[in-house]
Amino acid sequence: MPCADAHLFPFWQHLTQAQQDTLIREVREVHYAAGAPVRAAGDSCLGILYVKTGSLRLSLLSEEGRQASIARLGAGQVCVLSASCVLSAVTFDAEICAEEESDVLVLPSHVFGPLMAQNVHVECFVYRTATELFSDVIGAVERLLFMTLEQRVAAFLLDEAARRGTDTLAITQEGIALGIASAREAVTRVLRQMSARGLVEVFRGGVKLLDRKALYALC
Repeated sequence: MPCADAHLFPFWQHLTQAQQDTLIREVREVHYAAGAPVRAAGDSCLGILYVKTGSLRLSLLSEEGRQASIARLGAGQVCVLSASCVLSAVTFDAEICAEEESDVLVLPSHVFGPLMAQNVHVECFVYRTATELFSDVIGAVERLLFMTLEQRVAAFLLDEAARRGTDTLAITQEGIALGIASAREAVTRVLRQMSARGLVEVFRGGVKLLDRKALYALC
């Protein structure tokens, strides 16, 4: 079935008519429930993804099963790590899951690979996007190495509040732990300390920011 939203890929205007027709024919839209896996580490190459609605979380998974979030993509953003088999510069395997209910456009790798080879605009877009994503990865590593757990929790809460446009966050402590690559027990301890100081209010299934100024000062 033709995909009416294939034109949402940012490089659409730089495609030939034949290439646009191919995208309309080959791109498919997939709906993912909150928490659903989009691509597991080690899976075959999926292709590149355009997030129509919702958000995706990209993570690295250790051999011991520890998970570290490296980036998050929201509506209007493109994920290229899901097409790592086509990108020789990408040498690590990322796991991708839907953070919330998400609608995603998938451009399959068997179409994307030749398209990138044929169209320099697509190639430039993909590598620019990959470079921006790697900046997020470096930022995640820096936070792990140089910020205390309290600082990482504060930064995560402030980022979430800015992204969602509200100080009342419907997010579990397990979700926060996944977001900052920590253990839930450690996050619970930090939130309890923050609550005692009047910085946040912790309730079942969520956290409310009470003192943004103090949270920013922590970071």
